[in-house]
Amino acid sequence: MAAPPVIARTATYHHTRIGRTELDKLLLVVGDAAPAGTVSAMCTVGNAQLQEDSLDDLIAARAALPYVSTRTPWDNLTLERDEGAAKFVGIEFKDGVVTVTVRSVDPIWTHGQMHRLGEILEEAHGRTKPKVHRYEVQRGIVLILGPGAMLCLNVWWYTARGHMFVVEQVAMCAFLASGIWLLAKEWLDARSSRPVFKVTEDVQWGSAWSRLSNADRIGAIGAGFAGLAAIAAVLALI
Repeated sequence: MAAPPVIARTATYHHTRIGRTELDKLLLVVGDAAPAGTVSAMCTVGNAQLQEDSLDDLIAARAALPYVSTRTPWDNLTLERDEGAAKFVGIEFKDGVVTVTVRSVDPIWTHGQMHRLGEILEEAHGRTKPKVHRYEVQRGIVLILGPGAMLCLNVWWYTARGHMFVVEQVAMCAFLASGIWLLAKEWLDARSSRPVFKVTEDVQWGSAWSRLSNADRIGAIGAGFAGLAAIAAVLALI
């Protein structure tokens, strides 16, 4: 009698914010009703390839390496359940991307595991398609360069002739402000949607602004003041 076919599914998640809490949730699904010795955690540090039966053991083995300190970042991790052709689950964290592979001879189990793991990763801001910020950035640049050039020409043209069309210039300043706002919004979204991967601690949650580093906040505030100062300088000429 022919062996039943193996059903396999794979999914890739971007922008995930993974910390110890999320890893523990994933491990609960991976190890659900798993036979002893079939679940493992693996990582590579330098030339060392480590594999342990639990995440805590892997963390301890990694920390015991002479060239690893508490500040050595985790850049890869694999959680795996291997029962041969009967059941397999693999979750790989590498380069800011999470890759999930599930296969078994039971299609219900395969799809069920993928669904449970996918829910956890989606709660952690994971997306199967990476965000593209190009469209809003292009709109913001157009709203800045186009009205900005027209405003400068307008001020020069009518100032030279002693006439000022305030309504036109105020409208152009509004377009400039809209462009700056769009660029700031996309920058904030891009910075806050960067993947985060921590193994020994939880990630920070909250608003996009609250998750920015102090350097990013200072840069954003400085850029905002610079934009306002530029608009104020143009308005002063009206």
